[in-house]
Amino acid sequence: MKLTLSVTAAVAVLLASAAIAKEATANITVPKMDCDSCAVVIKRALTKTAGVKSTAIDTDKRLVKVVYEDSTVSEAQLHQTIEKTGFEVKPPVKAK
Repeated sequence: MKLTLSVTAAVAVLLASAAIAKEATANITVPKMDCDSCAVVIKRALTKTAGVKSTAIDTDKRLVKVVYEDSTVSEAQLHQTIEKTGFEVKPPVKAK
């Protein structure tokens, strides 16, 4: 009986946390990312990051689009992940 109750409680917690988590998108500018090799390095690092669902990279625009779970990883952590690969990240433009 205790085991069944514990399992039921664990499932309830998991379902509740899944309902709270939401998908977010970050558009990150990487000024010196100018070739496919650069893109591969950045994509590989982001793909290994917990919470990242997908990445799309446009080397012409020097833009990295990341879809992620905001309860698992933050946009700041995504920036740090890219910076650890050796690339500088341009800070996002804040709306006035």
